[in-house]
Amino acid sequence: MANRTHKPTEETRAQVRALAAFGTDQEHIAKFVGCSHPTLRKHYPDELKFSAINANAQVGQFLYHMASGNALRDGATHGECSRAAMFWTKTRMGWRETDRLEHTGADGQPITFQRIERVVIDAKTED
Repeated sequence: MANRTHKPTEETRAQVRALAAFGTDQEHIAKFVGCSHPTLRKHYPDELKFSAINANAQVGQFLYHMASGNALRDGATHGECSRAAMFWTKTRMGWRETDRLEHTGADGQPITFQRIERVVIDAKTED
């Protein structure tokens, strides 16, 4: 990289904020704004530190608004809110839709089987 002094501008600050919020790695951000990685960290510490946090907060706020059903008042559909609620429960609450297939019995012991015989009684009814 050329040995020139990098001077941050409002434009480059906005670019760094956006790229950091999108999750772009710092090496690529530095190349995009035309500086080295150490120079990026020197001139844009707050943008690098807070952009992803702010982006996650905005998305989280939107998702919470949908998942809580509050968005229904703003014209969202039940389906949209239901999808947001399902996403929330899976990612934040640990709920899952999967079935479990057990390969062991109780307490890790072998699976025990019981033989059940079916007895059929032929009952004749009187008319």
